[in-house]
Amino acid sequence: MKGSELLTAQLASEGVEVIFGIPGIHLMHVLDALYDEGRLRFITTRHEQATTYMADGYARVTGRPGVAMVVPGPGVYNAASGLATAWASSSPVLLIAGQIEHHAVGRGLGMTHEIHDQLEVVRPITKSCERVASADDLAAAVRRAFAVMTDGRPRPAEIEISPELFAAVSGGATASPTPPARHEPDLDLVDKAAELLASATAPLVVGGAGVVLADATDAFTAVAEWLQAAVVNTREGKGCIDERHPLFVGTAWVNRRLRPAIERADVVLAVGTRCHGLNLRPDQVLVHLDVDPDEFGKHGNPAVAVEGDARLSLEALLAALDARGAARPPRGDDLAEARSTIDAGLRAVGPQYEMVTALRDAIPEDGVLAVGTTTVGYMCHLAYRAYAPRTYITSSYMGTLGYCFPTALGAKVGRPDLPVVSVNGDGGFMFCAAELATAVQYGINVVTVVFNDSAYGNTNRDQLENFGGRVIGTELANPDFVKFAESFGAVGVRVTTTDALRGAVADGLADNRPVVIEMPMERLPSLF
Repeated sequence: MKGSELLTAQLASEGVEVIFGIPGIHLMHVLDALYDEGRLRFITTRHEQATTYMADGYARVTGRPGVAMVVPGPGVYNAASGLATAWASSSPVLLIAGQIEHHAVGRGLGMTHEIHDQLEVVRPITKSCERVASADDLAAAVRRAFAVMTDGRPRPAEIEISPELFAAVSGGATASPTPPARHEPDLDLVDKAAELLASATAPLVVGGAGVVLADATDAFTAVAEWLQAAVVNTREGKGCIDERHPLFVGTAWVNRRLRPAIERADVVLAVGTRCHGLNLRPDQVLVHLDVDPDEFGKHGNPAVAVEGDARLSLEALLAALDARGAARPPRGDDLAEARSTIDAGLRAVGPQYEMVTALRDAIPEDGVLAVGTTTVGYMCHLAYRAYAPRTYITSSYMGTLGYCFPTALGAKVGRPDLPVVSVNGDGGFMFCAAELATAVQYGINVVTVVFNDSAYGNTNRDQLENFGGRVIGTELANPDFVKFAESFGAVGVRVTTTDALRGAVADGLADNRPVVIEMPMERLPSLF
């Protein structure tokens, strides 16, 4: 086989179904190999940033690595924003990057797309990055990348390949995929954790993204029910428990309304989270379970730190609690008042609460919501009820403006059987609005809501409220979003009320075409 054929065969053997990419001179042999490789689809985006965003969305909903492919130099720079978002979100995304001819790497000869030391561009936002040295090693390099991405805490990886390696005849063979081993916890530490939790009078359980990524939601809920603990999640951890559960109190993200519930706890069990924003007192006991030991001690000093896979750790913890006797009597009614108070505080912020309620009403229980860095998106973090894992997508602490729409497209490619909705501001949507062409070309029927206040709304409000109204750089001129969508062959709808929004989302999900719903509005009040 040629190197390109070996590469595509290995990707197929790893279970890859689709590659999101943009063609270019350094990749032509791979595209030619894909022409004959019937197991892989190639979806062409309209900007390199969308390649990694879409691969990320695919990974979020499927739990399997997403794959992107770009040319070297500007292609890698453009795709880096998606890698950074995947890094912050613990998402397994493989970027296959072209490289200039092998003999010219590092010599500064001015080759097409040449940049100095391309690996250093991606090293801070990947778990591994590698320049492949020979065509014979292509399959093994892919296997190494998949092994690293899926071991423990998932995160992105990159491999870069010179064009002559794709063209060369290879004597290599595909490598057999090996399922990642789950990291077993130390049972002595689990027993110490159980002892602390069983003796708590007001336990609190915090679920982060690690619960969702480890498919540990059942075990997480069972531990919370045994303890009859108040449950909060992080925005990345939404879906770790059905948020209709009587033990669920709220989402811990800049949510001062949640402070009383956190401060009442004497023992806190944090699972798969950085613990950022909890701000525990010295007298509150922290038990921290995480597959990534680097997270221990960053935001609070744990009395017990258990390194291990979240599902295995929680199952072992539940067994250790069961060994100590019967579960505690129900206390859900005790938490209803706290939950009601928090919801009332959010409702009082402004009309975005009702907008989020309309979205939740219109989206089926198994529907996926991708949320952008916009005022309504911020309210979604706190007020949108996630019922199941892998149904709520954020950019985590990266706060990536513009990621939401293409990430939702990737999610729909990964799970075409599920309804997918994205929540955007007008500013963020325009970052990747050209991907409407991708959605139409490949029949990706995502419903995209654009809340339009003709501004980068949060920064504009900041100038109005905190900088004496000295507005600069935050007001925007926008297209007619309905006509814009229709010009691509998508459906365009404009609504002005929350009732109309509810109906338009439901109607859009019943359509088989990409749908853009514009909701013009005045500047919304700050959630903060």
